[in-house]
Amino acid sequence: MLANMTSVKTDRTDLDEGAQMAADALLPWVRQFDGYRGMIVLSNGENGTARFVTFWEDKDALERSERGRMQVREQMAKTAGVEIDDVQAYTVLLVDGFE
Repeated sequence: MLANMTSVKTDRTDLDEGAQMAADALLPWVRQFDGYRGMIVLSNGENGTARFVTFWEDKDALERSERGRMQVREQMAKTAGVEIDDVQAYTVLLVDGFE
């Protein structure tokens, strides 16, 4: 399994609310991709950062979704008034506590 993490930052005071709205908007769209396995959204209003982590069955699924994810990521960042700080792919080595 692979994970793709997008980190964003902003000066907005309503980061938690904005991150939740973005996640709610992303879910129906991202669920349509073959190989999608789930998503976690992390937010830290104190330092103005949020992380959107999507999980993918394998490298092929991650690569097939790459262009669409990039387009949606850029549009959402523009609409939400946040800056994309980083986008990285990771190999998932351990998952514990999730069904």
